[in-house]
Amino acid sequence: MNVFQRAFISIKRQKGQTFILIGVVFLLSTSVAGAISVNQAIMNTDKALRAQLPAVAVLRQDETTFANEWNETGIWPQRENLTTGLLHELGSHPYVRSFNYSVQAHGFYSETLVRSWYPELFLGAYDPIPDAIDDFSLSHWFTTPFERFILNGVGNSNIWEMEADIIHLVKGRVFNENEIQQSIPVAVVSQSFLNANNLSLGDIFILEHMIHDYRVPDDERYHTQHVLASRTYNFEIIGVFDHEIPDSRVLYGRDFQEHIEILNQIFVPATFVESIYDLYLEIIDDQEVLEMFQATDNIMDLLEFSNMYFLLYDPLDLPAFHSFTDVIIPEFWMMSDYSFVYADIAESMALVRYVTDGLLIGVTLAFSIVLGLLLLLFLRVRKNEIGIYLALGESRLKILGHMLFEAFTPTLIGITLGLFVGNVVSSEISTNMIHQHLRDIAADESRIVEFYEVLGIRHEITHEEMLELYEVRMDRQTIIIFYTISSGIILISIVMPMFFVLKMNPKNMLMLQ
Repeated sequence: MNVFQRAFISIKRQKGQTFILIGVVFLLSTSVAGAISVNQAIMNTDKALRAQLPAVAVLRQDETTFANEWNETGIWPQRENLTTGLLHELGSHPYVRSFNYSVQAHGFYSETLVRSWYPELFLGAYDPIPDAIDDFSLSHWFTTPFERFILNGVGNSNIWEMEADIIHLVKGRVFNENEIQQSIPVAVVSQSFLNANNLSLGDIFILEHMIHDYRVPDDERYHTQHVLASRTYNFEIIGVFDHEIPDSRVLYGRDFQEHIEILNQIFVPATFVESIYDLYLEIIDDQEVLEMFQATDNIMDLLEFSNMYFLLYDPLDLPAFHSFTDVIIPEFWMMSDYSFVYADIAESMALVRYVTDGLLIGVTLAFSIVLGLLLLLFLRVRKNEIGIYLALGESRLKILGHMLFEAFTPTLIGITLGLFVGNVVSSEISTNMIHQHLRDIAADESRIVEFYEVLGIRHEITHEEMLELYEVRMDRQTIIIFYTISSGIILISIVMPMFFVLKMNPKNMLMLQ
């Protein structure tokens, strides 16, 4: 009779012991199965939610950490400036399909060009105000012959406002790779800007890059006699865009200002704007003046980065991309994505996972201890039988195999039953917990809902849609993890007490019996 036949006969003979073993294992494995099923469901739900996100990451200032640092130390933190080299390093990551950024320059002036301005579109609190004033015009604040224009440098040929469908190219083209690489002064402007200045596609307009004496009071600074240095640039108009307004043709305060500012955007290659820093060092010979600018950070303020976005191939790569960027981006900067839209269910699932993790650890320890003590008790009752096997010359390895098979068979039945029951029970309990927590969050009037748009993408998901994605199921991975953990616990619980018994002398075992 081989080991397995003898073990099978022992199982049938020891029916009470077998049912007790199945029952204990079933109860303990139900909790283990539930905890594992819930953890896998949370991981699958997070993956499903993330798969729906736009594959966009945005580099922006970490205002929360910045404010906390200031509150804790009382010292205004110094935020390290970004560089184009860093942005290109981030954009060259294998996960990134494309990236873009904007960098603005404010030191460009003209005595002949004017800003685009449509006061008839502005609606005040009650009535249209025909004499509305352009608050962004330099002449509104100072007595000066100059008008100031802001250049919006684009990191690559894709103007993100066009990708976001905020503006539309109506004539010409956007920048090519040569213009980007060679810092060529070409521009994409609005049709309104052309109309206001009697210009057309292909024309040249002139702007002067001026450095004013900042030691002069503001109301006197913007005059020719206070220009420390300047350089003239001829910009070729290669593209024309338009920005649509509502059919009513009347805009309220902020919408009106945004519309006017869009119409006055002058898009140029970012490399051209970035070269301005070198121009300051070249055209300022006066060491005292140079030190003045460096001390007040006026030169560095020219490099004002914005709209720094990174489009990935797959939204599931966002966590790995964040891990990469967190190491190299400066302090008080952060990489964000749209994962905040499912922050509510993420918080609920984190709470459930905290409970199930504690349950899994506790039940695993209890499983090992209870099963080990129970098997040790069963083995001590059968010491006489084991002693006889050893006295008859049976090898300890065969006895170990016999007892292992005899104990493992009913425990395998118990954990299989526990898998099914634990999956059903945990599904009901965890779904109710998450649903209740989401209701509590929705009822909290003090909570702050984070929201922003990138590239015109607005991604939203309701609590009901979130819950539809949460599903506790017995997939292959859940089953494999459950049987791996449960089998490991059972093997350890069986083998340890067997070694304790088998190391005893057969004669002593029979005499004790």
